[in-house]
Amino acid sequence: MTSDPISAEPGATPQHVSRLRSSLTRLWAAGSFNLSRLFRRPPLLAHLVLFAVIVLIPALLFSAFLILQFSAQQREIAAAQVNDTAEIISNAVDREIYGMITTGRVLASSPSLAEGELAGFHARTVAALKTTNTDAALVEPNGRIVASTLDPYPAPVRAMSYTETVDRVRQTRQPTVSGVFFGDRSERFVFHVAVPVFRGNDVSYVLIISKAADTLSAVIADRNLPREWSAIIKDSNGKRVFAAVTSEGRMEAQQGISYDNPSIIETLGARMSRDLIEASTVSSLTGWTTTLAVPNSVIVQPVLRSWLLLISAGTVLLMFSIVLGILLGRRIAAPILQLSKQAAAIGAGEPAATIGTDIAEVAEVSKVLAQASRARRDAEEQNRFLMREMTHRAKNQYALIAAIARRAAKESADTTQFLATLSEALSSLARSADLLSSRAWESAMVKDLVHAQLHAFGAGGEQIEVRGPSVRLNPTAAQTLGLALHELATNAVKYGALSTSEGKVVISWSMDAEFIITWSESGGPPVIEPKHSGFGTLVTQKMTSRGLNGSVEMDYAVSGVVWQLRAPCDAVIPH
Repeated sequence: MTSDPISAEPGATPQHVSRLRSSLTRLWAAGSFNLSRLFRRPPLLAHLVLFAVIVLIPALLFSAFLILQFSAQQREIAAAQVNDTAEIISNAVDREIYGMITTGRVLASSPSLAEGELAGFHARTVAALKTTNTDAALVEPNGRIVASTLDPYPAPVRAMSYTETVDRVRQTRQPTVSGVFFGDRSERFVFHVAVPVFRGNDVSYVLIISKAADTLSAVIADRNLPREWSAIIKDSNGKRVFAAVTSEGRMEAQQGISYDNPSIIETLGARMSRDLIEASTVSSLTGWTTTLAVPNSVIVQPVLRSWLLLISAGTVLLMFSIVLGILLGRRIAAPILQLSKQAAAIGAGEPAATIGTDIAEVAEVSKVLAQASRARRDAEEQNRFLMREMTHRAKNQYALIAAIARRAAKESADTTQFLATLSEALSSLARSADLLSSRAWESAMVKDLVHAQLHAFGAGGEQIEVRGPSVRLNPTAAQTLGLALHELATNAVKYGALSTSEGKVVISWSMDAEFIITWSESGGPPVIEPKHSGFGTLVTQKMTSRGLNGSVEMDYAVSGVVWQLRAPCDAVIPH
């Protein structure tokens, strides 16, 4: 049987026990309520910590994805670079060998050979090859050497030990590149090119130009390659021509590599790895195979370092984010409460000064709230400014309409003509005003203005062609030019190119040293120059030239009217 520990205390009465139990119950209830409230409405501190963790984890996952992508891309880039470099090295060797073939052809065409003066040929060949690290030998078809740069002339009687190339030249009658073999006299691995020497249609001699294989290191030594790249060149029989590995960005020849069918792995030596990225290319000139390789570990190592860095940085950032969330939560809470007081003051119509805080966002909100009352006064001032601007533009429109009305009244014969002329001018001004109003009365594109004014006349169809660069016009230029275009189109419909289905109008413009726009008609009825000028002439010539401070040329050619306006750029472009 157990006893209640509260009632078991010495001196405890039933009243004491009841009050104590009641107090514990209230404390438990209050704690449960606070805990429940904490989960339902966490404080700013908890929000910031949770936000930091939520933001950081996707960033770490995305970084891991980027590392995986980086690994794949690095391998692709390395594979492409290895393939390109193999081709570059193969081409460099081909250029060297092609130079030897060219030298052989030049020597084979020597007049001394044609005249049988072998002594002179020998002397000139020795002089030509003195600084080229190459040797030459003139060989008869039977393999006997008759002249050699390694011997004084006449050469001692001896036969070539390697006659395969000579036989191939006799059969193909074309220059041939040999494989690599061990030279008896040079005691080095050499190769040579063989060039036929013709006498008539027969191959009388074969000119052999030999070069040590290890001299090819000078050809590719300046290739700037990353570390641990290896290269090996093998001839068509699988013999090693040259092998090298990069050291400090330069290709260095490797000795001790197998001569027969060597492996690219051998060039890496102690760094040997069977996991390689390699590429090979076969020369069409020599048949030699150039193989370039780089250990995959060279690509993997940066990726492993990236993983280690990501794990370390992720752990540090996670801890830092939690600590930073706690600190920021405490610092942000106080100014947010001040913001609420500031907002209440603004709502009551009272001035509100900005609060002092080093949190940029809170300071910005406080600044915006402090400017709220000033914004109202600014808005009222802006409205007054807009009213003044609208009044100013309206006055300008009224003045222009009044000028047009006076001109139309002066040029019109009766009221009907006056009303028709004025109505068309006002319609043109209205179209220009609609176009300008869509851009806040700042500017209008020439192309848009042309289409707006000539839409009713078929702009965009086959009869009206519009071309020119993008040029913006100021409001004055747009309205003035719009009136002129409308008047030109009206005259073209009545008397010109647009009065027939075969007629055509071309509108073109340019903006260089000055603004030039041209209206050119063709295909219409024969043009007859008017005997007197009316309102149309006034609008298209006098008003346009004066309004834009430019000049207008009007050519009443029989084939069609040509109107051209030239105006300074400052008079038409927006300011």
